[in-house]
Amino acid sequence: MKREQIHPEVQRLHDEACAQQRETYIDPHTGYTVLTRVAHEQRGTCCGNACRHCPYDWKNVRVVTMLLLVLCSAVTIWAQPQRMDSVVSLQPGSGQRVGQGPVFFPMNVLTGPEPRASRTSPVAEPREVCSLGLDGSITLGLRRAVIVDLPGPDFTVFENAFMFGSRTFAEPARVEVSRDGIAWYAFPFDSLTLRGCAGVSPTTGLDAFNPSVSGGDAFDLATIGVDSVRWIRITDVTRIILDNRSHPFYDPTLSGFDLDAIIAVHTVPMAFEQRIESTSATDDLTVDVVSSATVSIYDVRGAVIYQRVLSPGIHTVDLHVVPRGAVLVVVDDGRTRQSLKVKR
Repeated sequence: MKREQIHPEVQRLHDEACAQQRETYIDPHTGYTVLTRVAHEQRGTCCGNACRHCPYDWKNVRVVTMLLLVLCSAVTIWAQPQRMDSVVSLQPGSGQRVGQGPVFFPMNVLTGPEPRASRTSPVAEPREVCSLGLDGSITLGLRRAVIVDLPGPDFTVFENAFMFGSRTFAEPARVEVSRDGIAWYAFPFDSLTLRGCAGVSPTTGLDAFNPSVSGGDAFDLATIGVDSVRWIRITDVTRIILDNRSHPFYDPTLSGFDLDAIIAVHTVPMAFEQRIESTSATDDLTVDVVSSATVSIYDVRGAVIYQRVLSPGIHTVDLHVVPRGAVLVVVDDGRTRQSLKVKR
């Protein structure tokens, strides 16, 4: 079996942990705890689980049917489909405003896809879809899981595209994904055929968790060489049709992408939702949050000496802004709290 290629950032964290004789480190892309070479060398032999940093050339590994983001020698990963469960941002474009109000949004994009939809009968009710409008954008994520690359499509985007005779009524969108909410990777698409866009294939109303029958537009992370993501961004590109009267999909009534739902076909759970890490008394703090959260630093008397609101993604907190001595760092997103004691 071919061993996974280790990301340079991950390799750096592993090497730093080994230099400090630590047995584990945190994978920056998933939040999982991973065993270092130090831990494996203490074991003295290959455990047979195809660990990421095995120093024994996987000597006892015989059959491994699925090892993705190998986390430690005793963890088995089972990929499960699920709906996206959080909206990070909505930036409406021009034109339609259907489903953007608080009465229906964001639940109209976190449920579904609408089972009554078919290839010839789209759903356009505000309780079922959110219109982005021309050039609009929306970003969705998973709170406690990551989408991983396995054989076949890894997630499906559902819009209310439909067939009218032999023509397809399509309102396309560009699809981008991100591990950390900072670096984004776009799926390539063809501006004429719309291959690679979302908003092109109608929903069938069948099993939403099975891309082979569900309809919608399916995407495989292998296409762009990404192994795992936590956020998906959809941006309307309908103007590429409206600005070209000879376009194969031209229709003057097009008004922008209408999101019904996104189904993550292959996901694995995260060990925890937030990550706080400091490797020494003088290092900056790395804080990784899935949704908006507040980071607070308390002194030994319990007084708040630093506080900052964080957007989703990976952030650095400069510990030089706090006085020397023991402090407690707390990250709170309203649902969970993570804390770390740091001595300056």
